[in-house]
Amino acid sequence: MVMIVNIIPNLLSGETNQDSEPSLAVNPANPLQIVASAFTPDPMGGPNAPIYVSTDGGHTWTLNLIVPSPAGSTTGTGDISPHFGSTTNNLYAGILREGGDLRLNTLRTSNFLQPNIMTVLEDRTRVDQPYIYATTVPNGADAGKDRVYVGNNDFSAPGGRTATIDRSLDAGGANPNFVSIRIERRSTSGQNGPQIRPVVHADGTVYAVFYRWRIFSSISKRVTADVVVVRDDDWGAGPNPFTALVDGGDNIAGVRVVRDIRFTWNAILGQQRIGGDLSIAVDPNDSSTVYLAWADQRIAGYTLHIRRSTDRGATWSSDLLTITNGKNPALAINSEGEVGLLYQRVTGTSPNQRWETHLRRTTDGLNWNDLLLATTPTATPARRFHPYLGDYDYLMAVGRDFYGIFSANNRPDPLNFPNGVSFQRNADLTARRLLARDGVTPVPVSIDPFFFKVP
Repeated sequence: MVMIVNIIPNLLSGETNQDSEPSLAVNPANPLQIVASAFTPDPMGGPNAPIYVSTDGGHTWTLNLIVPSPAGSTTGTGDISPHFGSTTNNLYAGILREGGDLRLNTLRTSNFLQPNIMTVLEDRTRVDQPYIYATTVPNGADAGKDRVYVGNNDFSAPGGRTATIDRSLDAGGANPNFVSIRIERRSTSGQNGPQIRPVVHADGTVYAVFYRWRIFSSISKRVTADVVVVRDDDWGAGPNPFTALVDGGDNIAGVRVVRDIRFTWNAILGQQRIGGDLSIAVDPNDSSTVYLAWADQRIAGYTLHIRRSTDRGATWSSDLLTITNGKNPALAINSEGEVGLLYQRVTGTSPNQRWETHLRRTTDGLNWNDLLLATTPTATPARRFHPYLGDYDYLMAVGRDFYGIFSANNRPDPLNFPNGVSFQRNADLTARRLLARDGVTPVPVSIDPFFFKVP
C-alpha cells in the first residue's frame, strides 16, 4: 500500500514557498531515518538552510537547519542532493551554496539529527548541479570506508569537457581528499549538459551518464547531443578512471548510447523548464544490468526513453518505454531486481493541462504497471522562479521497498491524490483548502514536496 505524505511541518502551515527540486536520502543502515531536501529557506531568515528529517519511516517530518547558506536566502540553497553511506550513518550532501559563483560545497555530518552545521569537505566555484552518490565499501582491505561521488558540470574544466565526477575514496575520514575526474573524452560545443549522474554497485563498479553537447545555438537555444555512459570497475580509483567502456564507433572511452538527439534549452513544459533529463540505476544483484532514462524533443513533444544494458553498458536495448511530455525520470532497482521509474508528465490540453506524477514498475523491462501518485493543474500556482517543480526528483530502493519524493501543487483535494495523501500542515481535505497555524485563516496553494513509500 502506497504512503504519500506532504512533508511541510505543521509549524509552517502558513508558508507559501515554491519548495521545488526535491531530493531524498534513506539510511540503508536504519530505513526509519530519512532526509529530504528542496528549495526551502530558513523560516526565520537565518544563516543556514534546512533539511527535512524523519525518524519514523516518513510518517512525520521536522526541519533541521544544518546546511550552510547565507542569511535571508529565499530558496535556502541552490541545487542540493543528500545521500547516506551504506552502513556508517554518515550523511553527505552536494550543494550549490548561495552567495558565490556557482559555489560547490560537499558536506558531511555523522549525526543529522543534531543542530551542528554540516562540515564542509570541499569548496570550489564555477560548478553546476552537483548530484551526489555515497556508499560504504562492504569488504576487503578498505571495508568500512565511505566513498562519495559528486557528478557536476565544472566550467573550470579545460577544453569545454565539463562533465566531471568529484571522488573521495575515504569521505568519512578526518581529512577527505576529493579528486575531480573529467569523464568527457570528446570535443563539445563548449560544455556538457548540466546533468551528470553517477551510480555505484557494492562490487566497486561505478557508472555515470551525461549529455555530450555537440552543437548549441545561442540564438535558437537548440542543442544537439549524444547520451554517453562511462564505467569504472575499481571504485574510480585507478590511474585512468572511467575508461572501462570504449565506443566501437570511434574507440574513445564512453559509449554513445544514442547520438544526435535534439532539444531546446530552457523550453517550457507546464511552467517547468526543460533541457535534458537523465537517470541511471544498477541492479544490486548484478552489476552487469543497468537501466537508463534520457530525454529528447520530438514532433509528439518532449519525450522520455528507457533502455537497458545487460553487458555492463557495452550494448543497449531499443526503447523499453517512451513517455511523451515527460520530465524528471528517476530510476531505482530493488533487492528482487524489480525496476522502479518515477516521472512527471503533462497531460490534457490548455487551459486544462495537468501535471501527473507516476511510479511505474517492471520485473522484465517489458511489462510495466502504473501507479498514479498525483495529478495537479499545470497553471497554478504561478511560477516564481526556475525550476517550477524541479530539474529532478528522486527514487531509491532499500531492500524490497521503494522510497521517493516529488514536488507538486499542494491543494488538499483528494481527487489530486487518487491513492491517498496525508498532510502535516493544516489541511481541510473536505473543503479542499490549506489553513494557517491557527486552523482558520486560508492559505494560498503553493509548491510542496511529497514523500512516498511503496513497500
